[in-house]
Amino acid sequence: MERATFDLVGATCTSCSIGIEHMGRRIKGVEDIYVDRQTGEIKMDFDGNPATVEKIITFVQAIGYDAQLKSEEPVTQDA
Repeated sequence: MERATFDLVGATCTSCSIGIEHMGRRIKGVEDIYVDRQTGEIKMDFDGNPATVEKIITFVQAIGYDAQLKSEEPVTQDA
């Protein structure tokens, strides 16, 4: 599993964040997704497939906001 962080532009309200989280979790390959409105970031745990990253960016753009990949970091799993 990997973690990706995106810069998020335009989603400043609670319902925006909830919508991105709720619908983002339905995208195949997404394990978990969290929107931090304070930092303007989306943090996503996913299957490591680059297509999953593109799906999130496309989804966020389709609902009227902008997301750009900031970084990818390995995620350790609990044993």
